[in-house]
Amino acid sequence: MASAGQDGKSPEGAANGKRGVRQRVQRGIEAGKGKYAGSSAEHLWRRLDAMDFINQGTLFAATLLLCFFPFLIVASALAGRSVVTTLARDTGLDSQAAAAVGHLFAPSAATASAVVGTASMVFFVLGGIAAATALQEIYERAFEVPHRGMKDIPRRLAWLAVLIGTSLLTGWAGPGLRHVGGPVLLAAAGLVWATGFWWLTMWILLAGQIPGQKLFPAACATGVLYVAMEVVFSLVFSAMVISNENKYGPIGIIFALLSYLIAIGVVVILGAVAGLVWQERSSARTGAGHLPLPAGNRGGPADRQHQRGVPRPA
Repeated sequence: MASAGQDGKSPEGAANGKRGVRQRVQRGIEAGKGKYAGSSAEHLWRRLDAMDFINQGTLFAATLLLCFFPFLIVASALAGRSVVTTLARDTGLDSQAAAAVGHLFAPSAATASAVVGTASMVFFVLGGIAAATALQEIYERAFEVPHRGMKDIPRRLAWLAVLIGTSLLTGWAGPGLRHVGGPVLLAAAGLVWATGFWWLTMWILLAGQIPGQKLFPAACATGVLYVAMEVVFSLVFSAMVISNENKYGPIGIIFALLSYLIAIGVVVILGAVAGLVWQERSSARTGAGHLPLPAGNRGGPADRQHQRGVPRPA
């Protein structure tokens, strides 16, 4: 009795207090579930889960490492440039980290002389096509359009040409923009460039099966995420490269590069899906469209026609 009076609480009061806390927590959880149900966040997660985005992003990163990196190395060598220059520009590597990455690659002149006029040129082209195919398959799954197989090889080659052209243009214009307007102008121009590039990428690789205006939200979301990713990597990537090299040796640099490629895969998938959700939720609010069927009912011919604007059968 005395001890209960000293702390002002009886065992029964303490038990009631614990029950009250549990009830408040439970009400908070239920309220959170109520807000999440039917929200854009739930819609986004369901679409990502239906795409198996974690595995898809990892597989895409592996394809980039095994197929696109050799293509990038050879393309840079044929243009008379080092691939390290491109990486340093895109990831913000400082001089020490760029020098560490440079130890992984042969000089550009040696690469060009070893490739030109040999069977390696065939693998150079095939590597680029494989990367374009992997990207195309991601967009086909996201927008739920049929895969066209070998028919799309010319479009994949066209996309590779666009990629090389925009890379050269970026390398030429980037230093001038930074000198004139500093990082702010460079970031603004980068956002416009990224949005335009990803819009054109989707339009080319999807073979016009989705109208261009319906691709813009996904391109805009991808552009924003891509620029944000570059900003983050410009702050942390140099330290990551140097730290990994000190811990594991040269192979640690490969680990760092792989993390960058995985981030690209996440940006590509998340940007496409976020743009779709944005468009579908906006259409639903205005009554101009319908939200997609649950994951178990998506992907059939009728649903793919619905994605292109054809009404579903009753």
